[in-house]
Amino acid sequence: MQNSYYNYFNNRHPLLQALPIGYCFNEFEIEKIIGKGGFGIVYKAWDHRKKCAVAIKEYLPSAVVIRRNDLKLNLRCSSLQKRFKIGLHSFMREAHIMSYFNHPCLPRFLRFWQQNSTAYIATPFYRGITLKLLQLKHPKIITQNWLCRILFSLFDALNTLHQAGYLHCDISLDNILIQNNQLPILLDLGSARKTTEHLSDDEEITVRSGFTPCEQYTANEEGQQGPWTDIYALGAVLHTLIVGKPPPVSIVRSIEDHYQPLTKRCPTGYSLSFLHVIDCMLAIKVSDRPPSISKLAAMIKPAIIQACQIPTSHLPFLYQIS
Repeated sequence: MQNSYYNYFNNRHPLLQALPIGYCFNEFEIEKIIGKGGFGIVYKAWDHRKKCAVAIKEYLPSAVVIRRNDLKLNLRCSSLQKRFKIGLHSFMREAHIMSYFNHPCLPRFLRFWQQNSTAYIATPFYRGITLKLLQLKHPKIITQNWLCRILFSLFDALNTLHQAGYLHCDISLDNILIQNNQLPILLDLGSARKTTEHLSDDEEITVRSGFTPCEQYTANEEGQQGPWTDIYALGAVLHTLIVGKPPPVSIVRSIEDHYQPLTKRCPTGYSLSFLHVIDCMLAIKVSDRPPSISKLAAMIKPAIIQACQIPTSHLPFLYQIS
């Protein structure tokens, strides 16, 4: 059965290269696939030692490698070795960054290891739904008050990253998970990097149409990227949740801007002050955006406090903002 299954591995679809259900990494036993993409697969596994579910992320760039019958990865051709190693280095860097932080709204690092000619990261298994799926399945949940309730937690997570000198660089509806307890988790630190770090000529820039600001397209220009880069992407997330689609692509906007401010669209149920903050987050010019999460939080603080209807002493990050 295994041989017939792996006869399909010349296909580039990542699911056809997944490890089989029941495969074990010591105490971790794979139960099912919960995520897939061009650079990897995420599995739900059972930790037999601690008796709990975990998530295991496997580095598997499907355009670069195939899985052999012995489950190890092989390059599709030798010329792709450099590309594979660059991606593997980024994957290892993600594990290092995750291990640095301990925040309830950032994924918690459990373990990193190399096996099957690739690498793996284990984290807790978070039960919830991404904003992308939430918008598709439960759009009526998304209101100004609901957004305000999750925003201060996201602000605190981003502020933690930024204060340590890191940018997330890939904020999107796919990468924000709303847990069953309504606490958001900012997923996927695979694109995160130091604010002072420049990409090498071989590294790929993470770009999401409508979510990536202009300065991220020119990643090696010194001083252009900063907290405002993540702020733009978060603004695009809010814009998408409110009107159903992301703003126009930033590079196109930089040539001819057809962005329609939310304050002019006046979507039902949203205050003008709240919409104005999102418009500021989505400014094309870096200088027109809030320069930091603390400045952004100060702008939106009244709406969040009103929505949460709890004392500011219970919101430690916002409480620090005058």
